Amino acid sequence: MGTERDAMKSGTSAAAARFLRTAKLCRIRDVEQLLAVSALVRDLSALIHALQKERGASSIYLGSGGTRFAEDRARWQADARTLESVLRDRLDLVDEQLDRLSCGAQFYSRAAIALYALDGLPALRDQVSSLALVPQDSVKAFTDIVGHLLSVLFEAADIAADPAISRALVALFNVVQGKEFAGQERATASAGFSRGRFDGVEHGRLAHLIDAQNRAFRIFAEFADPAHAAAFRTALADPAVAEVERMRAVALSDDARHGELSGITPEIWFDRSTRRMELLKTVEDRLTDDLRRLCEAKLAQARADLGRADAGGPDAVLPVAMMLVDAVPAMSGLAGAGVNGPSSNGQGQDGAGLYAPDGLPPKLMRSVLDVMQAQSQRLRDVSLELETAKAALNERKVIDRAKGLLMSTRNLSEEEAYKLIRKTAMNQNKRIVEVAEAILSMSDILRGVTAPGGTAGGA
Repeated sequence: MGTERDAMKSGTSAAAARFLRTAKLCRIRDVEQLLAVSALVRDLSALIHALQKERGASSIYLGSGGTRFAEDRARWQADARTLESVLRDRLDLVDEQLDRLSCGAQFYSRAAIALYALDGLPALRDQVSSLALVPQDSVKAFTDIVGHLLSVLFEAADIAADPAISRALVALFNVVQGKEFAGQERATASAGFSRGRFDGVEHGRLAHLIDAQNRAFRIFAEFADPAHAAAFRTALADPAVAEVERMRAVALSDDARHGELSGITPEIWFDRSTRRMELLKTVEDRLTDDLRRLCEAKLAQARADLGRADAGGPDAVLPVAMMLVDAVPAMSGLAGAGVNGPSSNGQGQDGAGLYAPDGLPPKLMRSVLDVMQAQSQRLRDVSLELETAKAALNERKVIDRAKGLLMSTRNLSEEEAYKLIRKTAMNQNKRIVEVAEAILSMSDILRGVTAPGGTAGGA
């Protein structure tokens, strides 16, 4: 009997060692993928930053009727083209390096949609060059493209299974997200300063963007390590940041609606807000570099663990611990709203706590879930490429119908009709499609004006 038990024990030890070795190989594969992802994150970050600059310059260019920022726009456009080429090459390389099964369909879907969006850049740039867009349409088009790139970045962050790398990716993602909101603020305010006034819609938009930045940076502060948090505080202590705050206050004041801008020009605003974004970019770059070093360190550790396991034989099996910790109230009842709600002891009504693998505190797990839920909601709000294309086609049809109505009722050429719609959109600070829809809503009135006999249609 003892011999049989010894044989079973020996067989179990050998099987355990085999499974442990496989687990370590999987760990190495996972970290290798994360290392590839860290390079992708770097290239995504660089292209997003270039497109943010091009978006801001394009907004001023359109808002000034093509008289301002033409050279800056051309320079940043060239930078973006170069970085786009780098990103496309990186995506090809990452496709070879990543395990499709572990990455899932979402990552590849988002990458495909982002590539489709980048394919539309040449047409967008042509429209900006020919002044065929109002600033709001240009900002939206660039923002949509950046949004698709951020979706790829988010999905790349979601691949991480290592707690330390997950925290670093969440911190990085929120700096990038916050900087994107800062870029949208720069472009929105640039249009207003170029036009010489702001309206209520822009006030609301700017306030929303400022709140969104603050939220992203609060999440960053929760996940960042002390050195990165200190670098962030140092960056925002720059005098240019205080100047941006001052100009924000002017843009959001009631006086700005009447053209009282305290001598602030679009060039001054763009320069200071760009300085602020460049400071944020230094933090972003540091996070990206440190993420790469963290992945390299984790990979070296995983390979060393495998080497020790191979050298130690069957007895080198290490225990795998999962710690049971008390759940904080906010973590209770995650299975569904109103189910197993928190009780006075901080646990669910069924008394169950939360398992925190690798010692990840429950509060941090709650924060991770909050971030993931918020970002997942944001991604759900971004239409898939097909839906975006259909929406763009529908907008084009609305604009064409409005042009046709003006051509038939006011005896205008197609070019004259479009210029009238565009000028109205500029004056009312609306998108072209919104003006087109308003024109179509008045079709009966417009047709009635030109009805035979000079009477209203149907009279």
